Amino acid sequence: MVVVVAVLLAVVALVVVVVSLSPELRANYLFWRGQNRKARKIYEALLERHPEKLNLYRKLGKIYYLENRRDKKALKIFELIIRLKIPFEYRDDIMLDVAKYYIIEGRKDTEAIKLIERAVDKEIKRLEI
Repeated sequence: MVVVVAVLLAVVALVVVVVSLSPELRANYLFWRGQNRKARKIYEALLERHPEKLNLYRKLGKIYYLENRRDKKALKIFELIIRLKIPFEYRDDIMLDVAKYYIIEGRKDTEAIKLIERAVDKEIKRLEI
């Protein structure tokens, strides 16, 4: 019994050390625990320092999506997820949100028009079912 307790304490201590040393692991843990606001702040700070880490866009985008955020900051992350073709489980939903944003902004560039057309096609197919 003492050995089991000692092993459990060692595992808990290891988890605490790893999570405290790595901000990304800490954010993952907080997100897993449902503490989205705290996780979001860490992911935003990490993304500012490491914009090349594509997995951070996906993680932050998921939090924004689950928080139902559609402000400029969230839409910019959604836009990058689509443009960089980052795997994202809510791709069709955010594509529609970004297309709406482009329409509101009055964007007429080729990239915006293509995305709007794709979003409209997907929405038509969804409504036909």
